[in-house]
Amino acid sequence: MKIRNLILVLSALALPLQAADVGTVQLSLPIPVNVGETKLIGVFLTQPAIMRGELNADVTLNATSFTAYNSTATPLFNSYPVADESGAAEFAPASGNHYIIEFTSGPYTGLIKQVTSFSGNVANVRGGLPALSAGTKFILRLDQTLASLFGEGTTLSPLKIFEGGDPGDADVVGVLSRAGTWKRYFYQSGFGWREVGDRGASGADRKHVRVTTGTGFSFKPIEGNVLTMTGEYRGTRSRISLSGFTTLVANPYPKAVSLKDSGLAQYLSSFTSPSGADSLRFLESNKFVSYFYHSGGNFKKATGLAVADTKSIGVGEAFLIVPQGAKDLAFAPQYITK
Repeated sequence: MKIRNLILVLSALALPLQAADVGTVQLSLPIPVNVGETKLIGVFLTQPAIMRGELNADVTLNATSFTAYNSTATPLFNSYPVADESGAAEFAPASGNHYIIEFTSGPYTGLIKQVTSFSGNVANVRGGLPALSAGTKFILRLDQTLASLFGEGTTLSPLKIFEGGDPGDADVVGVLSRAGTWKRYFYQSGFGWREVGDRGASGADRKHVRVTTGTGFSFKPIEGNVLTMTGEYRGTRSRISLSGFTTLVANPYPKAVSLKDSGLAQYLSSFTSPSGADSLRFLESNKFVSYFYHSGGNFKKATGLAVADTKSIGVGEAFLIVPQGAKDLAFAPQYITK
């Protein structure tokens, strides 16, 4: 019988409140996973804020950069080097310096953008920005990675996972590339994070692979387990940009939400049949089942066209979206009160 080593876990008890952004708390969210069942898990809890700022000039629609306000002569962003994710480096970055900008005021509150580079007081982001007004506030954070989510080596892990000598003896984590293709990783005993099929001492270190906030990952456990997601709950609308490729989208709230109540309908391309609409795909009993927003005003199952407004996105879960084109996707605000 193969021996499986259990990576240590932080306490599954809820973490106490601590200083954070206004309206945010630290959460510890247990997510059960069953052996033999792949699950799509959402990444909606964040790493702590590094800095806060505001735009010092209006941003035009589809711009890919903005200038932040700074009252001193020291360039605002110079102390934040950005990891290279160009080409093959996307799948084996040399560092975990992946940053996200989250806008926290104005009509695009909750919008998350990945940072591609900094230059002085200028932040360059992936994908076009909406029109933003001077004074719009933002938060800078480190994005999530395999290492920040699951840990590595002897460090305690926010999630508990099984490592092993090969993928068949370990939990396997699937991450979608920016082009919408799956990459699968596991923690190989004695070596660290490796891509399935690229193992051992010669395999590339994958611990810094980005699992961006607002998206998620697939998880195939080797045993029944409870993953414990920890981090800062942002407590605001969640809005992410879709490139036009297949994307994993997280339920951004620590409670279940139905498709009808999610607020997604206003951002989705609808049609009278699945062929002309954005496709929402949920893993159900290890099979992807498709849904779409019908132009008649209801969510429907793609096969049979049964009304599916009450279809639930569970706590800590995620779903795939295959969009008709590039767009933003946002959930309605659902604030958590004490």
